[in-house]
Amino acid sequence: MLKRIANSGFNPLELRDKTACVFGVGGLGSIVAEMLVRVGIGNLILVDRDIVGPENLNRLGYTAEDIGKPKVIALSSKLSEIARALGDEFQVNITGYQVDVIAWEKLADVVKKCDIIFTCFDNLEARLEVNYMAVKFNKPLIDGGTSDNGLRGRVIVVKPHITPCLGCYFDSEALYDNKSEEEPEAPCNASLPTTMAIVASLQVDQGLRVLLKKRNVFARININLDDDISITTFSDLKPRKDCKYCGVRDEQ
Repeated sequence: MLKRIANSGFNPLELRDKTACVFGVGGLGSIVAEMLVRVGIGNLILVDRDIVGPENLNRLGYTAEDIGKPKVIALSSKLSEIARALGDEFQVNITGYQVDVIAWEKLADVVKKCDIIFTCFDNLEARLEVNYMAVKFNKPLIDGGTSDNGLRGRVIVVKPHITPCLGCYFDSEALYDNKSEEEPEAPCNASLPTTMAIVASLQVDQGLRVLLKKRNVFARININLDDDISITTFSDLKPRKDCKYCGVRDEQ
């Protein structure tokens, strides 16, 4: 199946030597991770501190037999089964860490290994922690989030020093208004699987475009399902010069 996809202009063989890390494998991250395996990523790192609970079952990714297991262990098992079905040519090496990324001593080493990073947290501090390392080591980062009502979402593509990083949006001095109704402060805090599937799909789409050097990588994508269905892309956003994560402050 993956070989047939290559005829459409997407060659999964180019992903076999790539390493992706998914930080946060709940409603968004579990979908992102599964898609990455199915398209042929060679190395996948999963990072999440939580265990599966009944509240996770109204989302995609987990089933009743996963309750009580660490998310990274439950998901790794499912993804390994999928990878085996793809055949020997598209095996994936999966590494899982059940850990809080805040002050995690291995975070820098994990980020340095990656060709691309996906953040799918429900915690702003954790997102900014990974963002700091991504900028420091010049790694592309694809962040996803949903709104409180579950009907809006957004994808942010961070190319360090080229597009706004997460600090440009969400730091306390951010230029962009993260208090507005349209901007979720903490992603993944709503649990509609429909919206999450769309956001996760666009995260992976943008990540693949970055990895394979394809066109139409956008700094930001907004998704709105409130009344109609709208997807709006932004390609001309620039980093804040005074961003403490990625900006260059003017000399006094």
